[in-house]
Amino acid sequence: MPKDSMTAKEFDSLGERLGRMTPESVAIAREVLVDGVPKFVVAQRHNITKPRVGAIVERVLAAAQDVPRDWVRVEVWLPPELAQQVREMEVQAREQAKVGSNLDL
Repeated sequence: MPKDSMTAKEFDSLGERLGRMTPESVAIAREVLVDGVPKFVVAQRHNITKPRVGAIVERVLAAAQDVPRDWVRVEVWLPPELAQQVREMEVQAREQAKVGSNLDL
């Protein structure tokens, strides 16, 4: 599970990985992740919902982990052997995604 904060340097290093996020969305994510402002406060400041703030933050956290934009995060409780299978599936999927992205160059 990704951490819910990062340094200004870590955040700034994301650069192009944030894709087509608007400057306002980047600012919202920075307030939460770097400045440590609670999501409900950021939501009030920007006149958006707390779930919307959460989605923006999740998108930045995914970019920080090089997760493809169309992937979905899933959290479930599993027996250890099944959890290991899921971890192995993630590794394989990441490798395939890297190969696929190299073909687009």
